Amino acid sequence: MMWRSRLSLLPVLGLLAACASPYRPPVVVHDSATFPGIAGIVAVAGARPVDVILVHGMCTHDTAWAERQIDHIASIVDAHAPAAAPATPATPATPATPATPATPATPATPATPAAPARIAIVERTRRLAGGTVRFHALVWSPLTAGLKHRLDVDMTGTPTDCTGAGECKPRRAWLNGYVKDNLLNDCLSDAVIYEGASHVAIRDAMVEALARVIDNDPDGEAPLVVVAESLGSKMLFDALSAMLESWQPQTRALGQQAARRLGLLFMAGNQLPILGLAEQSTGPRAIPVQDALQHFLDLRRRQPNRRTEALQRLAVVALTDPNDLLSYRLLPARYAAPDVAVADVLVSNDKTWLGSIENPMTAHLDYLANPDVGTLIACGYPSEGACR
Repeated sequence: MMWRSRLSLLPVLGLLAACASPYRPPVVVHDSATFPGIAGIVAVAGARPVDVILVHGMCTHDTAWAERQIDHIASIVDAHAPAAAPATPATPATPATPATPATPATPATPATPAAPARIAIVERTRRLAGGTVRFHALVWSPLTAGLKHRLDVDMTGTPTDCTGAGECKPRRAWLNGYVKDNLLNDCLSDAVIYEGASHVAIRDAMVEALARVIDNDPDGEAPLVVVAESLGSKMLFDALSAMLESWQPQTRALGQQAARRLGLLFMAGNQLPILGLAEQSTGPRAIPVQDALQHFLDLRRRQPNRRTEALQRLAVVALTDPNDLLSYRLLPARYAAPDVAVADVLVSNDKTWLGSIENPMTAHLDYLANPDVGTLIACGYPSEGACR
């Protein structure tokens, strides 16, 4: 009877064998440039601190997300490139807003999308890789929360009799309901709001948040690292470009400082190709418009005293799960230049079942939870001598 029990395990073993993560470990696409990690930037910085700005992407995020990501990235850097002395516990930096940084900003009122709430900033300072790393996580979800609540009527619920009186809740297949509620109603709606009438107000809120972070920095030459997810990348580039083009001297000076200090940029779940379509015109005589990253890089090259000697090239790294429905490769040929090094990296954020499907939510939202991504952010490619 033993052979029967063994045979009964074959379907289970077959199912497990059909579950795979094709890009674990990650694959660096041909013609991509090498790039440093946070540990390498700390080594270049010497006695100067390193600032790391985190910007989340589409879908609702809160300050708890910020706390988790700061702890997660810090722990990976510490594991791969420990400091000479034990890492100090997380300590709040000087609050960037009158309120406690860990307190969510007041939600935006649906009736006034042109005046959204301020972006919440969570800040922590860590001793990592033999240097000091200051984290600044920008939580912008409150800016779009009010408008997104208008879609609550469509959220999947217990089916009702739609021919009778009362609320109509149509019957929805489980998977379709899961994707509709999360990927569309909560996530894609952020992009629609940002590219619509609220664009300028949200961009200006990001300008104000970045200005607070840069202005509160006691060292104007400290290296700057950015880790941005999906829509957050475009919001960041739009804001930095607006700062560089600002008529306000203080805002423009802070934008120039950020552009000069920026040495390493990670883009998780890049959406520039599809979001950039909203800024293009149709027709045979339409002139192509630069996307948000191209525009920022062009403005950055025009600034006086662009770079510190140690950060002559900006490393731009796009992290893409091919099963992420909302993500696109960056394509180095569009952005590479003597002052910019570009890399495309393929990763798997979850398992692919039977070679047919990967959870669309984890594929888009779990880049920073992916340990392979964390190692790349910490140590770069190829892994630096500062890492073990």
